[in-house]
Amino acid sequence: MKILQRYIAKNIIASTLLVLLVLLGLYTFMDFITELDDLGKGNYQILDILSYLALTMPKRIYELLPVAALMGSVIGLGNLASQSELVAMRAAGVSIKDINKAVLIVAGLLVVVALVMGEVFRPIAEQKARQMQSVSQTGTVGSRSEYGFWTRDGNHFNHIERINADGSFSNVAIYEFDDKHRLRILTQAAAAEYQQDSWILSDVVQSTIDEKGVEVSSVAHARWKSQLNPGMVNIVVVPPEFLPVWDLLEYVQYLKRNHQSVAQYELAFWSKMMMPLSTAVMVLLAVPFVFGPLRSTPIGGRVLAGTLLGIGFHLFNQSFQHMGLVFGLLPWLASAFPTMVFAGLAWLMNSRVR
Repeated sequence: MKILQRYIAKNIIASTLLVLLVLLGLYTFMDFITELDDLGKGNYQILDILSYLALTMPKRIYELLPVAALMGSVIGLGNLASQSELVAMRAAGVSIKDINKAVLIVAGLLVVVALVMGEVFRPIAEQKARQMQSVSQTGTVGSRSEYGFWTRDGNHFNHIERINADGSFSNVAIYEFDDKHRLRILTQAAAAEYQQDSWILSDVVQSTIDEKGVEVSSVAHARWKSQLNPGMVNIVVVPPEFLPVWDLLEYVQYLKRNHQSVAQYELAFWSKMMMPLSTAVMVLLAVPFVFGPLRSTPIGGRVLAGTLLGIGFHLFNQSFQHMGLVFGLLPWLASAFPTMVFAGLAWLMNSRVR
């Protein structure tokens, strides 16, 4: 029995890899055409575009894995059915439950691939891709807007105009307020570099404001103790969905301590938690396509139906998450509901298979 299960799993994995390669080729070509619009911007050349596309490959694999899992499973099981191998297995006493066990093996392997790709390779590669692209085009690491970005650290509000390629800051302004929300100290620095557990400010001008007036002083260097660290800077540069879960959790706690909105980052966290489960659900949905109502349909029709179902899940998942963010739904519910719906659909369809 284990031999047959390995044989079924091997066919499904081979078909999934083939589908994934085809989808990667298609999406990479479209990304290449899109990147050509920025060709010649700064020092952004063809080799830079190819490097950028190579670094974004883990992101594409992570995004396409659920659809590829569904289509690959349908094709793999469909090929076995079209060659009457599944019929022979059933005649030899192999039950639908045994075939489902083989499918579960594939689902487990793809869950591991999704976790490794999403939490190990994707964050590192995506950060390097965006940094490389930004440095090639502008000479600096991209920030949230052309006017820099703001952070809050207790009663301190910090404005950083530019993030440099080495992780240092240029043109930093720190606004310190008292408990009555009155501006008391304004510190401006030409540069900031992280050393050990604090930032070293250079060319510092500090203005102290009180009832007597404004007192201005300047020093060459000063130490800035802040909860903001280089790891959190990556969160500013890279969208939350491209970050590992441990960085997201750290930043969520940082935002909560400073009484800032965390909905977007919590949604990204729960989306990443649900992604491996979504991949497993897509694989389990393939069994009814072979043994259910579509068993007499040619393989092309089954692939089309699987593709439409996979695209439907992707659109429903993305749309519901955005609606959850707009209407203030609980982040875990907005992320889990589409997967729960399709998991229920997979269970219902599999329960009707005989």
